[in-house]
Amino acid sequence: MFLPMNPQNCYAWQTVQRSPIMNLVAERIGTGFRSLHGLFLAALLLSMSVSKADNLTEISNRLAIADVLAQYSYRWDGKDSLGFSRLFTENAIMERWLHGEYVDGSRLEGREAIFDYAKQSHEGRLVDRQSRHHFSGLVFLELEAAMAVTENMALITHQTANDTAAVIRSSGIYRNTWRKTPEGWRISKRILMTDRFRN
Repeated sequence: MFLPMNPQNCYAWQTVQRSPIMNLVAERIGTGFRSLHGLFLAALLLSMSVSKADNLTEISNRLAIADVLAQYSYRWDGKDSLGFSRLFTENAIMERWLHGEYVDGSRLEGREAIFDYAKQSHEGRLVDRQSRHHFSGLVFLELEAAMAVTENMALITHQTANDTAAVIRSSGIYRNTWRKTPEGWRISKRILMTDRFRN
């Protein structure tokens, strides 16, 4: 059978030579040219398996991040201050931007500060109303093994006992930086880029 390239120059071949699969294939198909060809085919199959595993890992990471992002809305709008703060890393940052610039005084640093802010909001300005964070359009700007950056659109509504329907209070884009921790994916930086149209 014709071998179109030297398998020893192939990354998949080099990978399989370091794998226990090499000995198994060699035992089954013998030695010589036939063995070389068989090992090359085994290397290709192994390479395909690694690629498939990488794809599954990426899909798993995307789903895990999307799940935590959904919990952001449910925990904030459910006034679960502690649960909300646990979506962040210990040294996480929250801040707001307007027209591409940081809004002075909007930065919170650390999970404890985020918890305090959530608790004050839930027991203060939001105590008489139901807030809803309607998230859509999640996109991944970066996705690595232990770090990611995402953006998603947000429409924020409030409704009091006197409102017959929810009222739009704000809209914008959330840009979140994520870190993979022993507890799973957590937000290390959250930027709310608030909508404000200007000519």
